[in-house]
Amino acid sequence: MSSITLSAGVRSNLLSLQGTANLLEQTQNRLATGKKVNGPLDDAAAFFTAQGLNSRANDLSSITQGMQNGMKTIDAASKGIDSISTTMETMIGQVRQALQDPGNATSRSTGFTIAEEDFTSASIIVGSGADAVTANLDTSSLDFATQTGTDAAARANAVAEVINGNSDLATAGVSAEVNDSDELVIVNDSGRELTLSDGGTAATQVFGATPANVAAVDAANMSDTRQSLMNSYNDLRTELDALARDSGYNGNNLLMGDALEVVFNELTGNDRTSFEISSKQADGTAFGNITSDRLGGVAGTANNFGSNYELESMLEGMQDGVSELRSLSSQLGTAQTIVENRESFTKEMVNTLQAGADGLTLADMNEEAANNLALQTKQQLGQSALGLAIQNDQSILQLLR
Repeated sequence: MSSITLSAGVRSNLLSLQGTANLLEQTQNRLATGKKVNGPLDDAAAFFTAQGLNSRANDLSSITQGMQNGMKTIDAASKGIDSISTTMETMIGQVRQALQDPGNATSRSTGFTIAEEDFTSASIIVGSGADAVTANLDTSSLDFATQTGTDAAARANAVAEVINGNSDLATAGVSAEVNDSDELVIVNDSGRELTLSDGGTAATQVFGATPANVAAVDAANMSDTRQSLMNSYNDLRTELDALARDSGYNGNNLLMGDALEVVFNELTGNDRTSFEISSKQADGTAFGNITSDRLGGVAGTANNFGSNYELESMLEGMQDGVSELRSLSSQLGTAQTIVENRESFTKEMVNTLQAGADGLTLADMNEEAANNLALQTKQQLGQSALGLAIQNDQSILQLLR
């Protein structure tokens, strides 16, 4: 079968109409998808560049979820610190009230009769262990063997002056007094047990050969008010520890020594940037678990609530603990700012990357709509031109009839 032969006019109009149809199909596809580059065949460079930009945007979007998790963890810890600080302030209030109550449980030694002897050495040890305080008494003025005419009261008062003049004992809350029997009595407000020690022979010992230790406190002397305040204080102390344990988020608790790494970019190895969130001390070392003991809120006992000296020490320790909580709160605030700022930056980067990818692949819908209308018009004109060309061939046929 021989091929069909078209006239030059028909073939030219047919080719033009086919080209218009192809362009119209491409324009309508862009209008349907909203993209001018739908695959590598449309524009390989733009397609693969946009693909890379979108891939990085997706990676950064997934990283922002980790940042949000980090901010929630910081927020949980911050709320925990706020509640712990309030609890600490209440505990401090309990201690202050105990100090205002006169019912401290002062402990006193038995009375010591001071003989007419030359006392060579004596000491009082406050507490025990590493924090024990040893006060050596200056006995150089206690040569009562050569000081004739001194009575028992005078000798007891002389020893009491030596004890009360010792700065270490004064700081520790230990003093001396003379009772109605002209005996020396050691007054213990330290809240710690006292050990009395002498040198020399029995005859020249201030406290005797085997003096009994002076008890830390006499719990029977502590008032009901102090007892009640001590119980309330210990309840608050238990609640403080519970607050610290319950301040975690998604398995991470910054108040119990945990650390959380927040990743800031999509890279790996040395190119990865991240930020570690943890509770630290002023010197940069790990703070560790936040507990009542760690913050100076030691357990309330008859020994410390019965002693004004120990209560003052507790008060000082807890005030230091409150300062540490404020420092931790400031650290967490700084960490929150860093992560929030990085999240905002990352979101802006995602928008920039997506806008860049869209600029390479998205179609201008106004332009494509105008093109579609123009191509439809051109297609109609092409169809009319093709009809005229065919009519010319038909006119030749009429001549042959």
